[in-house]
This record gives sequence, structure tokens and C-alpha cells, in this order.
Amino acid sequence: MLKLLRFLFGYVVFSAKGSFPERFMNLSSKYGISFFDVEKKGKVLYCSVVASEYKSLRTIAKKSYTKIKIKEKHGLPFIIKKYKNRKGLFIGVICFFAILYFLSLYVWSIDIVGCNEINSEDIKSLLSDMGVSLGTFKKEVDVNMLEKTVMNSFDNISWLSINIKGTNLSVELKERIKPPEIVPKDKPCNVRAASDGQIIRMEVYNGNAEVNNGDAVVKGQLLINGIVEDSFGCNSIKHADAKVFALTKHELRQEVDLIQTEDLETGKRVIRKRLKAFGVDLPLTIVPIPKGNYKRDINIGEIKVFNKTLPITHYREEWREYEKAKKTLTNDQAIKMAHDILNNRIESELKEIKILREEKNERVKDGKAIVDITYYCEENIAVQEELDVKE
Repeated sequence: MLKLLRFLFGYVVFSAKGSFPERFMNLSSKYGISFFDVEKKGKVLYCSVVASEYKSLRTIAKKSYTKIKIKEKHGLPFIIKKYKNRKGLFIGVICFFAILYFLSLYVWSIDIVGCNEINSEDIKSLLSDMGVSLGTFKKEVDVNMLEKTVMNSFDNISWLSINIKGTNLSVELKERIKPPEIVPKDKPCNVRAASDGQIIRMEVYNGNAEVNNGDAVVKGQLLINGIVEDSFGCNSIKHADAKVFALTKHELRQEVDLIQTEDLETGKRVIRKRLKAFGVDLPLTIVPIPKGNYKRDINIGEIKVFNKTLPITHYREEWREYEKAKKTLTNDQAIKMAHDILNNRIESELKEIKILREEKNERVKDGKAIVDITYYCEENIAVQEELDVKE
């Protein structure tokens, strides 16, 4: 802040040479003149002072028998004086900052952060329907209303925040993790087996158990009955609820070809550049989109002046050419690749299942590496099924 004030008011760097420089400094301090960036080189003292106070130093210099001389001039007043005859330049600068200020009153970019399942374009479309798009006056944007409307329009958003910073409107959200579908507690249901297995223990919270520990069951078999008979022989319909743990078996197979086709970069590249200003694309290079097996990398940059984001976005596209090439894997490489793929499948397919042991079978046949793994697991196979009760 101090440097900015010095620049606005202007300051000079001068030299002071004399027999009593300390007297010169003391007299200046007495008259309320303060120096900065003081440096002594031999018998010469170099100081900086605000430009308006330099004239007062001449009288002090005579009293202290000191010779002062301006070495450098800095700051806005000297810049204006230097270009005072160039009125067009000042008019242009004033017009530039006026336009910059005018443009800063509007929204020129919209960022959506946190979308995985939700399409960000759907959110932008909703904002547009509510009158918020590129070129919208910032004061007309009701952030609280936007947040409530977007939250109510998407069921799978758990948290959302909309902020306006500069000319950018950012929408930050977190998607809701969907809970497993279960039958509401006020509706009757049975509990059936989600997969084949042998029951090892049960935790029955409501309903009648139709199986016992040690029984073998098949997928879809009734485990807990929601129709309960009391001691008087009367039937009532309940919301069956239980955990039924069973020994299960999951078999996974993965095949990998020994001859793989991969993309190799040829070294040929095509660069395309463009500007996007006020929603309009302005090409900077007259290069068409290349045809063939190309992959595109795009770099998007904002243009800022004095920390103000201009409504102009710079796009740089780099298109790299690839060609198909065949690669032959060794048996060990192919089997390792099959295991890597299986490990990824396990993380998704058997994520919440306790694996007790596994049996592997690896072989190479007909130009393929084949890996079969049988997983012996312990899991809760209970799944609720709503009862269709007709009056």
C-alpha cells in the first residue's frame, strides 16, 4: 500500500554530499520530512523522498552546507508530465479502464465443479432458463434463489454453493451417494436370497425364518417370510427384516489377447488457436481439424489485466497423430495384465464382500491368456422383496 501511495504522489531519488550529512538529516527530520531507501556510499548519501517535499530540502541543504542533486524521478506525476502533450494516449487509457470497469459488471464465464453423474450442461441450461448466462448483469443474479432452485431440480445433489468472483460465476456441488434401494418399513415384504450359498448364521429382526443354519439355498429362494402366523392360527403381514450370512462362491474370468493393438504417436502435430469473446469464436489460425487417427489436447486460459478477468478466453488445441501398431505380449505379461483387470473388477463387484480364500487357474490357449479365479466368500445374501397385497 505504501509503495502504491509513493507511486501515485511521485518520488525522487537524490544524492546529498557535504561535510555534515548528519546535520542535514536532523534538520530534515525537524521540518517533518522523512526519507526512505537511505543508502550511504563513501561520503555521498543517497535518499528517496516524496516529490512535493523535495523543494523544501533546498533551504535545509544550504543551512547544513550540503549539496543535493536529483538522480531519478519516479511515479505517476512524472509519467503524466512526460506525456502531457499526447492527449490521445490519456484518452485511450481512460477509455480502456472505463470499458474494463463496465465489462466487470457482467458475468462472462460460468464454471461447474463437482459433476460426475450429473451433466454440467443440464445445470447451465437450467441457469440459462432462469436468466443467468454469459453477459448477465451481476447485480441481477440472486445467488440464494439460484442455489435453492438448482438443489430442488436435481435430487442427487447433497451440497451446492454458487459464488460470483470477478466476472466468473462458479457452481460448486457435491453429488449425493445413492443408498441401496430398500423396501419402506411401512410396507410388507419378504426376504429372499440374492445368490446361491450355504447359510452360516442369521440375524432375524422381523418375520418367520424359512431356512436354518447349514441349509443350502439358491438365488431367489425365500429366506424370511413376511406372513407370520400367531399362536391362535391367525396370519398377519409383516415387514420382514434380517441379515442372512452365507458361504458363497463367485467365479471371475478374464481373457487377454497375446497380440495387442496400441496407438503409437507419429510425431505429427497440428496446432489450432482461437479466442472466444462475448460468446463468439474468433480463429487465430486458419487450420482445419485434421482427419485421421488424432487425439486432441486443449488448453484453456483466461486473459487478466490488473487481476480483472476479461470476457475473453484463449483456446489452444494440439492435435497429435497416432498410428495403429501391433505388440506381442509374453505369456507372463498377458497373465499379469489379466490379473490387473481382475483386481479392478474385484474392487467394484466384490467391494463389500468378505473373501475367505481363492483358487486360480492360469493358462494360455489359442493366442489368449486366460485367468479363472474362484472366490469363496462370506456375505449377507438377504434382499427384501415387497409383497403385492391385494384387498
